[in-house]
Amino acid sequence: MSDSETDPLRGLLSQFALGPAWARGGNEKPPRKPRPETGGDERPPRRDERERGPGNRDGGRRPFQNRDNRDNRGGNFRDRRDGPPQHEEAGPAQGVRVTLNPDNQAVHLIGKEVHQVARVYALFDVAQILLAERGRCRAIFEVEESGSPLFLGKLDESLFLTREEALRHLWSSEIRAGILDEETIEVDPPTGNFQSVARCGISGEWLGPPNFHSYQTNLRRLHRERFSNMPFEAYAAKVRTERGEEAVNAWLESTKKKTRWRIKGDADDAWLEDRGEAERAIATRVFDKAFAEVRKAEISAAIPAKHLSPSLLTSLRMAGSHARKHPAILIPAICRALEAEHLPVFKRQGKLHTGPARPHALAPDAVLAERPAKMVAWIRENKPAKLEGLWQAVLPEGSTAPPADYAADLFWLLHQGHILLYTDDTLVVQETREPAAPKESKKAKKPKGPKAPSTTPNAEATDANELASDVAETTTAPEEAPADELIPSVSAEPEPVESEPIAEEIPESTPVAETAENKSPDDSEKPV
Repeated sequence: MSDSETDPLRGLLSQFALGPAWARGGNEKPPRKPRPETGGDERPPRRDERERGPGNRDGGRRPFQNRDNRDNRGGNFRDRRDGPPQHEEAGPAQGVRVTLNPDNQAVHLIGKEVHQVARVYALFDVAQILLAERGRCRAIFEVEESGSPLFLGKLDESLFLTREEALRHLWSSEIRAGILDEETIEVDPPTGNFQSVARCGISGEWLGPPNFHSYQTNLRRLHRERFSNMPFEAYAAKVRTERGEEAVNAWLESTKKKTRWRIKGDADDAWLEDRGEAERAIATRVFDKAFAEVRKAEISAAIPAKHLSPSLLTSLRMAGSHARKHPAILIPAICRALEAEHLPVFKRQGKLHTGPARPHALAPDAVLAERPAKMVAWIRENKPAKLEGLWQAVLPEGSTAPPADYAADLFWLLHQGHILLYTDDTLVVQETREPAAPKESKKAKKPKGPKAPSTTPNAEATDANELASDVAETTTAPEEAPADELIPSVSAEPEPVESEPIAEEIPESTPVAETAENKSPDDSEKPV
């Protein structure tokens, strides 16, 4: 008898169906339950057998269905090649650099908010606020000197890489109504014996009989206007030819109305009934009034997609995605924009901030009014201090909201820069800094000893008289001289040596740019 058969835990573990069937205890298989509908071990009928019925043994195939018409299965599953081509995103424009700058109006609104709430904002957070919406930024497109210029719209904010794209936009946009007079007139339909009519397989527009004189013109026009993203041969392969009187009558009905155009302001000119002639007239007479060739263009980052070339739109999206991942690249431009709005920029704890005023240190012995002094003392004693805790500590008992005089005192301290209120309601008093210890200057150079006489023969010959006079002076008894002249005095501190000035350490509260609204502590207004 094996150990496994005498194991007392074997009966307990066998109650749990752990692992696959072949690994469970015992080799006996449970009896198969008979199915009531099949009567024992007979297999259930397959799906095809259930559909054709018990008496139908035609091999399990379904009756023939028309694959072009499957409306009874929830939709029309026609060949997808008849549908419009899927849009493929164009690559970024080559030789074009796109950068984002904050919009001046958006920065103005942020500055207005900073003054109203008197809070200190980190420039990183300001960059994220600006990048939250495309309309808060401006996109700058720059072309290399070796590249072709861009076409910037004068009548609307549009930008294109090529002249053809600009002309296409000029014809298909709302600008056309301002430069062209357009009217629709009724004309007689074409006459002749037509047996078949061609029709666009994508849009369903009638193109006319294949042997009609305007068939090729209509075909290329429709491809240029609506399906230029696919090759012409591929588009022409989707054209269908329909026969019958109904198709011919439908085409004749579409030709009874005709549109003609004329340049606005030229009433004496004849109407242009051919669309190609109207487009050529726009290109030669109106294009220069609508577009300008530039190498640098600044437009709104919220420009509609139809007002940009596909490749320029891709470049703009890539620049926006990169800026959202790295908002710090927008900080230099934000600093310049804040300077124009007279907002200070200063550094606190290694980060750049902006606020209603530049931080001004408040001395510990500064004399303040009763309420401001009480606020400053509480903030100094309770770190980190919160705005809610300040009101609970300084407001009179029973006050649910700060009175106007208390709010005015705190507002005055914030606008003087003595107290900083951050966006998370943290209050900090701008303390005075102890003067840094002066750095030791460079050690004075040791005086050099007398030069050793040169050993060259020429030098000995030329300096012979000088050496002789020196020897004579040393042999004569010198006059008694004061001790301070014989032995040079050595001062306790070394003499200063001229060197480059060492830049003083800039405190964290030193602003980046001087602003017009900043005042010195002496000229600041004191609370009443």
